[in-house]
Amino acid sequence: MRLLADAIALEEKSDGVAFKEIEYVYYARLSNMEDLKNATSQEHQEQWELKFPKTDLNGGSGSVRIRKTIETGKEPEYVLTTKTVANKQDDKIEVPIPATEAMFDQFKLLAEKGMIKDRYFFPIEGTDLVWEIDCFLKPKGKIGVGPYYDWVKIDLEVSSRKEKIPQFPLATEELITKPYGKRTEAEEKTITDLYDKEFVTKNAALK
Repeated sequence: MRLLADAIALEEKSDGVAFKEIEYVYYARLSNMEDLKNATSQEHQEQWELKFPKTDLNGGSGSVRIRKTIETGKEPEYVLTTKTVANKQDDKIEVPIPATEAMFDQFKLLAEKGMIKDRYFFPIEGTDLVWEIDCFLKPKGKIGVGPYYDWVKIDLEVSSRKEKIPQFPLATEELITKPYGKRTEAEEKTITDLYDKEFVTKNAALK
């Protein structure tokens, strides 16, 4: 899929420094998947995650995720990120470090599920914010091309919950913006079905 010539680079952090991630997550059924051609850049991601609930024997809940990122013409990049839940709004303290292909392969064996997706970037004019749109390939889809499922996952990382959220840039047939706990029963069912049937990849070793 052709992208605009003025593509931006959005490398994932891997400096080992803790930072607080404040992120909004939306879900949308796009009106026209061709709108993705207007992205300023795109990359392919494969990630696997181990989750840890809060129990009587630990100090908090969180996860460890490893991600493989592929940009056209570049070698794959591997980043391992630990995350701990910081508050009731589900903000997280994250620490990312460089990883290796061997470590990625071990996570892929251990994790129950992961995500394989193409991510499209839409910077928001006049700000440092970027809409990150995750598209999930249909069974015979090709990386960076599709075809994709109609529903996408949207991330918007901000510096503060007080920051004004701009209008989503692409036309949608349906858009779910409410966080967990404030959605309708129908919206929760839609999101659950999306993860179960389209977004999540099961451990390949089970096959």
